[in-house]
Amino acid sequence: MASREMYKATCAECGKECEVPFKPDGKRPVYCRECYAKKRPARRY
Repeated sequence: MASREMYKATCAECGKECEVPFKPDGKRPVYCRECYAKKRPARRY
């Protein structure tokens, strides 16, 4: 499995530096894993 290229980004919520698998374009906010998990509604099955 090829490793994907990671890009450094700053979380729009907490300001922490994180890495994301896409190049941030500056148009949409980028969130770290923790903040992204908080923003997404919990899945309930």
